[in-house]
Amino acid sequence: MDWIKVLTTAADAARKDVLGLFASESAAEVLGVGAGGDLTRRIDVTAERAIICSLKEQGAQFTVVSEELGIESVGVRPQFSVVMDPIDGTTNAIRGIPFFATSIGVSSTSRLSGMEAGLVVDLLNGTTFVAERGRGSFLDKTPLKPSTTTDVGRALVGVDLNAPRSEDCLQRSLQLFRKVDKIRHLGANALELCYVASGAYDAFVDIRNRLRITDIAAAQLIICEAGGVMLTPEGRELDAPLVPTQRVSFVAAGNRELCNQISKLVGASL
Repeated sequence: MDWIKVLTTAADAARKDVLGLFASESAAEVLGVGAGGDLTRRIDVTAERAIICSLKEQGAQFTVVSEELGIESVGVRPQFSVVMDPIDGTTNAIRGIPFFATSIGVSSTSRLSGMEAGLVVDLLNGTTFVAERGRGSFLDKTPLKPSTTTDVGRALVGVDLNAPRSEDCLQRSLQLFRKVDKIRHLGANALELCYVASGAYDAFVDIRNRLRITDIAAAQLIICEAGGVMLTPEGRELDAPLVPTQRVSFVAAGNRELCNQISKLVGASL
């Protein structure tokens, strides 16, 4: 199966259905609590339904792993896991901030290390990042090239510090803030990780252990296939079970040297 074509078609269906909800009151309507534990909004459910319906129509058989629906098999003999965050940046979409995305990945196993294809699409402008294992990463058909910056003191780094759970997390992040040149966070982590793959960001860091695996599965493959790296804060290869409740911490960078420098700053408790 041509997974990039399948995922692109599914993302197009989601984009068509959710654009009319952008910044609307109905987008924010709470419909329940998702499998990941967060409130499920109408815009999340709308995107998820569009993606799953499109995948079914294209004949895909899979086990869906979604922040909203949870884990559910589609078809008689599902051989792949489709890992999705239907709306990455829900708060942005509800409040009218033009930065939110759909993230969909395909894995041949039940772990992140089995990712075979991934797609992240900016739902407002349609910018699309894709990757297939062994075939590279692309932005609208142009090969992605990550940053070659190796000096953390000159780096532009994205950092998610929303609701840190501990003083230790803040202190470890402070070590990074004292070193880097510029800090960014725009509110849609999958899309910002793709900016690492494209070289727009030199790195992106999240050490809160709050971000779900569904948020980063597709982007992780996109970064790695572009030639970047995505590690745990301690410097190990990032891997985890593909379940909606799984949370991760990571350092992603355009190259291993920069990633290692950042890991030394944030990886160990003080």
